[in-house]
Amino acid sequence: MRLPLRVALCLLVCLAAVPAFSTTPRALAADAQATGRFVVADDGNNLRAPGGSDYQKAAVIAVLNRGDLVTVLSRQGKWANVRTEDGRAGWINTACLRTEAAYLNDPANRDVVMCPSDAIRTFPVIPKGRQGVSALVLRDIPSVLGGEAQATLADASGNIVWRGPTQGAGADPLVFFCRHIGFYWPQVVGDLDGDGTIEVLAQDPQSDVSVSSFTMTRFSRDLVPRVLFTGRGLVESPRGSGRFAWTDPDFPYRNVRWIMDIESAASDGILTVTVYEYGGPAGTDLRTGKARVRLEADGA
Repeated sequence: MRLPLRVALCLLVCLAAVPAFSTTPRALAADAQATGRFVVADDGNNLRAPGGSDYQKAAVIAVLNRGDLVTVLSRQGKWANVRTEDGRAGWINTACLRTEAAYLNDPANRDVVMCPSDAIRTFPVIPKGRQGVSALVLRDIPSVLGGEAQATLADASGNIVWRGPTQGAGADPLVFFCRHIGFYWPQVVGDLDGDGTIEVLAQDPQSDVSVSSFTMTRFSRDLVPRVLFTGRGLVESPRGSGRFAWTDPDFPYRNVRWIMDIESAASDGILTVTVYEYGGPAGTDLRTGKARVRLEADGA
């Protein structure tokens, strides 16, 4: 029987509102033969070797956990033949698999597919450049690898005057992210070196207490972005001078003082920064402090 258009539209809206895990038996049956990329929904799922009709008794090759990506090659009953991201192949119970869309939309996964709620999303442009831009605003993009964010520039009225890419996290310096490998997130936005144009200074991912590295992007007067550098740190040179020079990677790990991160920017361009140092007799004693600096082309 053909449904009236109004009723059909209502059914579509109602179905769209059903949470990802409220899957109907019919939907499960329709998905029973699906292949392609899937996400493991929880921890402790055994990846097993081929074992005939009952893979429950087969040898365990690996254990797959929440967020692991697999490619389903084929299915046999409640088991799926999968290949992991690192190339291992085996069989796993299909009950733990979700489509990427279902995994991303499940509220229970918000803490692993989105950046933390306390991460700053709006960065006022301080000091202001001459392009009429008031803020860098980040828009959350859920990702199975961890939260990502699209960068946008807004004017004083909140109108978006530039939009950054939505893909390319880890390769495109204008796509920011927070993942298990670390955060890549803006620290300060503004006319940081006094040339009248806006720069975005972002801290690169960091997993331990070592010299921080940064990526700087500059927007031209017509808001065309250009990466000035990536992977450079602000290391004091010479020691005790209070002068921090932009330094390429292969940073020292002993007897070194550096700018760890940037806390805030004032309207006159002065930055309040956190300073770390490895010093002492062995050059490995950790000390911390704060300083006020101004960025210039060759350092601070």
